[in-house]
Amino acid sequence: MDLNNCGFIDPQAQLSAALEKHDLREFHTALEMGARPNLQDERHISIYEKALSKPNCGQFIEACLSHGCNVNYINQKLNKAAINYAADSRDPGNVKALLRHSGVQVDRKYGNLTPLNSLAKNLNAENVNQVRECMELLLDYGASPNVVDQGEMTPLHHVLRNNKIKSIKQELILLFLAQTKLDIDSYRNGQVRQMLEQQYPDFQLPEKRESGPQIDVERLMRTLRDGDEQQFEQQFGEYHLNQSGLADNSKNTQQEQYSPLLMESIKRGKQRALEAIMATDAIRIDSSHLELSIIWGNWRALDKLLKDSNLKLKPNSSLLNSVIGRLNEPPLDDFCDYQRCFELLLASDLVDINEKDAGGKVPLHYAVKYRNQKAIETLLRHGAYIGAKSVFQDLPIQDMAPELLEEHFDSCITTNGQKPGVEGFEIMINYKNLMRQEKPDSGKNLQYLHDEMSPIAYMAETKEFRHLLQHPLISSFLFLKWHRLSVIFYLNFLLYTLFTICIITHTLLKFHESEHKALTALFGLGSWIGIIYLLIREFIQFVMSPVFHFWSITNVMEVTLIILSIFTCMEASYDKETQRVLAVFTILLVALEFCLLVGSLPVLSISTHMLMLRAVSSSFIKSFALYSIFVLTFSLCFYILFGKQEEDAKEATPSGQKGGEDEADDDRFNTFSVPMEALIKTIVMLTGEFDAGSLKFGGSPYTYFIFLLFVFFMTIVLFNLLNGLAVSDTQAIKAQAELNGAICRTNLLTRYERVLTGRHGRAGFIVQTEPFRSICRRLLNIYPNYITIRQIYILPNNGNKVLIPITDDSYELQPLKSGQNGNGLANFQPLATNPSQAQKKLLDPPLQLMPSNCCCCSLLSGKCSQIDNRTVKLALAVIDKKSTTEIKQQREQMTERRLLHIEQQLEHLLQLMQQQQQQQQQ
Repeated sequence: MDLNNCGFIDPQAQLSAALEKHDLREFHTALEMGARPNLQDERHISIYEKALSKPNCGQFIEACLSHGCNVNYINQKLNKAAINYAADSRDPGNVKALLRHSGVQVDRKYGNLTPLNSLAKNLNAENVNQVRECMELLLDYGASPNVVDQGEMTPLHHVLRNNKIKSIKQELILLFLAQTKLDIDSYRNGQVRQMLEQQYPDFQLPEKRESGPQIDVERLMRTLRDGDEQQFEQQFGEYHLNQSGLADNSKNTQQEQYSPLLMESIKRGKQRALEAIMATDAIRIDSSHLELSIIWGNWRALDKLLKDSNLKLKPNSSLLNSVIGRLNEPPLDDFCDYQRCFELLLASDLVDINEKDAGGKVPLHYAVKYRNQKAIETLLRHGAYIGAKSVFQDLPIQDMAPELLEEHFDSCITTNGQKPGVEGFEIMINYKNLMRQEKPDSGKNLQYLHDEMSPIAYMAETKEFRHLLQHPLISSFLFLKWHRLSVIFYLNFLLYTLFTICIITHTLLKFHESEHKALTALFGLGSWIGIIYLLIREFIQFVMSPVFHFWSITNVMEVTLIILSIFTCMEASYDKETQRVLAVFTILLVALEFCLLVGSLPVLSISTHMLMLRAVSSSFIKSFALYSIFVLTFSLCFYILFGKQEEDAKEATPSGQKGGEDEADDDRFNTFSVPMEALIKTIVMLTGEFDAGSLKFGGSPYTYFIFLLFVFFMTIVLFNLLNGLAVSDTQAIKAQAELNGAICRTNLLTRYERVLTGRHGRAGFIVQTEPFRSICRRLLNIYPNYITIRQIYILPNNGNKVLIPITDDSYELQPLKSGQNGNGLANFQPLATNPSQAQKKLLDPPLQLMPSNCCCCSLLSGKCSQIDNRTVKLALAVIDKKSTTEIKQQREQMTERRLLHIEQQLEHLLQLMQQQQQQQQQ
């Protein structure tokens, strides 16, 4: 056994040695150790090929097949298939090892010879028995006895001409005559029939085949399987001419006759036959033909089929999904190229790159599933939507490498080619992967509002992808989404602020019985108007998205707030104490929702503090939920120790001393005499408020021990631990303040879109009716209602202004000019669909129903047409990084070319020296 690599056994060398020694056990051991039987050596020959070519290696072949080898394996350099290797071994065991598996291409040619032709041509007296058994196996498996070689000779023809095998020649001839599809008349002018009649006149021969008009589909199929395309073209031309002259031969009849021939030509890679069939225009090409081309990897046939003018694809054909699953498979034949099929489908206008299958999965799902990085990059480069959800609500990016996605995002940021210092320098940002492009005839626009925030919302929720929110592609997209939806937010913020002021002021004036009755009534009217607004808002949200909205925590809080506000503002007949309690909870809920609303403002400091409040609260609740076990335990201990002493003191007090009883009642909170009050007192003590002077220890050492244990364990350790967690969370949030701002904006925009789109993108019936659907689409979707070519332009040298493309192909809601229409309503202005035809305009407000210098979304963030400086700086950094990488790659390529040139010159110099030495020797 050969040893190398520091004493370790080389599995590949062991595998080769085991085959040479014919040691099956050692062969299996090497395979288990990781040896690869299909790995080619320097002569481009693998162990699998050696086993196929070597006699008596059937078990070795089975072992190779069980460890990943293919029964239709093809040596790409020699263009020789596994069945050809097995036939050349002349060993029935080798052939049987392959033919035990289904799908073997037994008529695969090598050197213009099928395995059956090769066996018949190399038949001699020494191998006659082995060859006969191999022939029998091949014929039983379905090998065609009619395939001719380059001399138009069939296997039976070779047997009849062989005079070295007289002992078994008759048996071989009977074996061929037993084949029902044997053709002894079509080749060499029926020479095989003549030889049979001369040599074996007593044999019963098949009926003579007629030529000319007797050509049928079965004969055409045999010719096609035999591989003679020239003869097929001749026969098919005659057959089609005869069929066209028949009066009862309709298009449907020709479709039924020609479709199997077309399928067979696709399977066998017979391009001339395929073109001859398609040239008749008698067959309708559909998705099944394309699927078959993909299965067999026949890219030439797929190219021809896709160019057919009458091609109609059925919905959900999932052609891209089918080819992606085969990209890593070895080719079945020399015409097989799955990568070319993949590229042809992507280049075709008939194939939707975001088409879903029955499970709702798009091609990008399958590329990620099969870990095919090249396919992922290709799909992303062609605009595959990263937010497509399957039926299980899975996104394609969930299992994608964040580095790969970030690299592609970098490629989506380009320039117009001008120098960075000139005023006309533009940064172009392409959103082709963030906006789903539907086919014009899909018909989905009437029923669905596109959810454009799903992939970004997933990035905000996942730690691995969260940093991508700061990428200029995502941050600029969030800027555009906020630009469209900000009018809803600020309108809601303004109305709710007025409602908050009115209801709090009205409550205070009402319970303090103010003398300003008119002022109280005025704020009461404002409160009722606010309640009506909340009811309308709640109704609209419920109608648009009943399932999502009903189960949300925000909805429960809003419904409770509305109910409490109504009870607070109405003239109630119940007691004052109940009114005060309701008013208190109303004010608390109003303030809480107002705080959440203020925290959603697109101001970095506000969003950071809101996140700190949420994070600290969540961390404290989670931690205290666990440690509350000890709080409850100590409260029970204090109740037992101190509460019992208080009861004993009450019994010792005379009944007539009422002053002592009143004093005891007043000090009951400090004596743990009631279980609930003992729990509250313990929680207060947890913060450090002991009031130890009021505790009566009673002199027992156990009481002192329990109290000191509480002070050390709960007050010092636990409370400082909770404070430390809060400080840690606060510092972490401050360290990524800008990222947290992007997360807040993402969550807000996602909540707005979910309300409008509903569950699974299907909106409520109110959104499906006009004019509500148009309004929602224009406020919700950037594409295609606002940006139709899915990209924007930024002018970094002109105030960071944002430009969007416009042409005459689509329409955007714009105000009419004076004199165009007397009603003053908005009209539609054309937008862009083709970058080559695109003009540009400044980014304008969502609805230009106000003067151009007035924009509701500019109250906090500046002019509407300008994007923030940080996004522009990051985009410029990405462009510089790409430029630097490109320069580095060019230098590396130049260095490689120089090294190659030096190597060539050295070789030439060495040749000259050798020639000079030879001349000197001569």
